[in-house]
Amino acid sequence: MTNIKVSLNMPVITNIADLKRIYERRVPRMFFDYAESGSWTEQTFRENTSDFDQIRLRQRVAVDMTGRSTATKMIGEDVSMPVALAPVGFTGMQNADGEMKAAKAAEAFGVPFTLSTMSICSIEDVASVTTKPFWFQVYTLRDSDFMQRLFDRAKAANCSAIVITVDLQIMGQRHKDLKNGLSAPPKFTVRSMANLATKVPWGLEMLGTKRRFFGNIVGHA
Repeated sequence: MTNIKVSLNMPVITNIADLKRIYERRVPRMFFDYAESGSWTEQTFRENTSDFDQIRLRQRVAVDMTGRSTATKMIGEDVSMPVALAPVGFTGMQNADGEMKAAKAAEAFGVPFTLSTMSICSIEDVASVTTKPFWFQVYTLRDSDFMQRLFDRAKAANCSAIVITVDLQIMGQRHKDLKNGLSAPPKFTVRSMANLATKVPWGLEMLGTKRRFFGNIVGHA
């Protein structure tokens, strides 16, 4: 007789909305709002999703699907499908060592990972846990010395592409971040501290890591 063990704590996940609900329960409000909001009226943030709703895939039936594959190449690199993980700041505050975990997951799945300049884990941190090249995102900053040092570090870490962000001529005001006190360093309020106190697993994970600041700009900002 075969014994089958079923975890009663394992949620049934069938779509992205399920993951988002779990994410909202586990992460402090200030960091959830950071990832789930945009600046000013948030029009661009909403259209990042709604624009895809307008795309329709043409259905084809009664065709030979032998040897079908989503594998292809992106900038000369073999990938399992034509997508990449985009750069997301503060990932290491969403989950302890988050950028390192995301990079390892992307490598295991066979797609590129893009590290943000404003990541918690540094370029070197991500390079230490991966075996394949990853991408690195930079801003068009006027500090040419700092930019050169970033490029040198990315090259030393074997990054295979630089992703340049060119839309920050004017910083957009993120209303929810202001209300949540999400700044560098954070401006904690009674409300935000009370919310943090309810996220015990998150807090224990963060206590277990040394990475709690922007790893790529330590010593510069």
